[in-house]
Amino acid sequence: MIREILSGLLWQGRVALRSGDVRVFAAHGYVDEGYRPSRVPFLSVVGPLGLFSEPERENGRTGVATFRVPGHLIGRPRASGDSVPPNGSLKLRLDGRATVTLTGLPGGSFASGATGPAIAAAINARLANALAGGLFQEPTGAPLTDPLLLEALAAVTARWDVEGSRLALSSDEGIPSMEFRSSVEVLPVTGGIEGALGLEPPERSQEGRVFLSKIRAPKAMAIDVQVDLWAGSQVDLASIMDTVALSIPTRGQMVLRPSLLAEDVPEGATSVRLLTRGEPTTVLSLVHLEASDQNLERARGGRVDLTPGASFLTASEGLRLSGTGTASVLVYPTPAVPDPFHADNPAPDGLALSLGLRVAAGAVEAQTLPVAVLMAQGQPVLRLIVRYEMVGTRLMGEVVATATLAQATGTQVAETRWRLPVEQLEAGVVLHARLEAGEGVVWLSADGVPQPLQDAEATPVPPVAAPGVTVAASDMVFTLGSQAGTPLDFTVDHVHLVAEPVGPLDPALRRSVTAASRLKPGDVVVLGTSEDGYRVGKQRFQALVLGLEGDRVTLSRPVEGAWARGRTLVFQEECFFFQTQLRRRDDLLNHLYRCCVDYRVSALMDEPNARSTARLVEKPVLDLIARGAARGASGHPGTSVTEVETARRGTI
Repeated sequence: MIREILSGLLWQGRVALRSGDVRVFAAHGYVDEGYRPSRVPFLSVVGPLGLFSEPERENGRTGVATFRVPGHLIGRPRASGDSVPPNGSLKLRLDGRATVTLTGLPGGSFASGATGPAIAAAINARLANALAGGLFQEPTGAPLTDPLLLEALAAVTARWDVEGSRLALSSDEGIPSMEFRSSVEVLPVTGGIEGALGLEPPERSQEGRVFLSKIRAPKAMAIDVQVDLWAGSQVDLASIMDTVALSIPTRGQMVLRPSLLAEDVPEGATSVRLLTRGEPTTVLSLVHLEASDQNLERARGGRVDLTPGASFLTASEGLRLSGTGTASVLVYPTPAVPDPFHADNPAPDGLALSLGLRVAAGAVEAQTLPVAVLMAQGQPVLRLIVRYEMVGTRLMGEVVATATLAQATGTQVAETRWRLPVEQLEAGVVLHARLEAGEGVVWLSADGVPQPLQDAEATPVPPVAAPGVTVAASDMVFTLGSQAGTPLDFTVDHVHLVAEPVGPLDPALRRSVTAASRLKPGDVVVLGTSEDGYRVGKQRFQALVLGLEGDRVTLSRPVEGAWARGRTLVFQEECFFFQTQLRRRDDLLNHLYRCCVDYRVSALMDEPNARSTARLVEKPVLDLIARGAARGASGHPGTSVTEVETARRGTI
């Protein structure tokens, strides 16, 4: 829990804090007074500095839940000298009711490690075919038509235990409302191979059971942590403190283990997909695309239009553009009904564009790669291209960012050039362009590192300034690629266009989201509305993790409500915190300005694993006796019955 609290503070700092036009970098710091961050502005989290129990606060209540273990049959271990004849048959009775005969099963010697898995795979395939073909029968021989039982039979599986060299057959978990048990039985059949598979008695057979799981009450604890804010000037520190007062105030709530949705979640869904890497959508986001987004962008749910040559790759690898293929999104559309809050220019002071770019190999000198352009009323608001040129004996890719700004006498173009090694573009780089309209300059960064303006090789000419106002307007179009074609294929794994001249995000932010691979069955998953990516609204939905498959998380119950990918924050826990002290520790000699803020975080520390404490009967049999009636011997010596007038709360 303490580790999650420290990571939660880092997440909130990376997302929310910035100094002027520069994002604040964040990491774990030290209490050592001689410690200095590698760069400013910087946020460091130190802790835990203290750990206290909270006796005045009520601990969380114990929780109980039931889980079902399906009926199963585990065969005897198979030795290397055992074998199975080919083209065998296997007859099963599932849940005491559904019978099916599987034929044409493969054989082979168990001396080969491939025989067992091949037989298990063949049984699963035959079961699926039997279910699809309506081959399951009632005990009377009539076709099985019960829809609930047919749906449950889809969970029947065969698995080969590699370590134990044995075959296991598992039924469905059973449906409590139905009067059938969860079980697996092997029946005799002509040409049967149950003996060769080790499924004949005395095989290990167990009917399905329901278990009671008990979660101990969490302990109410308070953790003291320290947040150090570093800046290179008093103005930067003041800007940071303004944001701290809004995003990490004197008291508030903080989410732990934040995740982001990879797709919209409709009402009634039983699973969600989570991003492996990503950043949250903010209220100022004009366009936001992540690698998993197919035909919808995240900021407002707008459509992504693709032309031949552009396609989203499988496995969430990003958007691939080749030839004349383009991907375009309508930006800041005019509302259908006049809205007094709809501004004519959404970003008069500037904007920022961040995208993950990976260019295919094979570039030659004099090639020009059109990457992205934002068009408004026939004018390019912001454009990014890559030009390849030889610098001495080395091929470089020159990133050229241009922007159009309006002045009283007309429009002018600001331009910034930055030479990057071809190897960096081919390996993948996060480019960030910040258009500062007041200065009239486009500032570039790569992987969070600003352009080295003093390096003559990387920056052959200084940026061309053109102060003014951006020509952004309603109904803009953002386009990746070009209709005229691109000489090289390139892939974009994310795009984020923001209506504010903000600096690049801390590169660690995109990697710090909790991916599905970091969850485990039994973990709590909470979906909450969020407008800024780190604060959660009042609408919530909570469930448990039942299973994991790739980036998809199966939930313990259907989702209530619809959840948009760009306006939802997924998390595990929420903590309350409050500020206890604030002090300045400036180093004026080194022009390093530091502010230390102490917080006390109040949390309930849970045990990570639930405990199974009792086995429950599958079908309880109750014998009700009228209250006050005479009672005979219970049949259990040494027991007695005591009537209680008032039921005790909290008992099972």
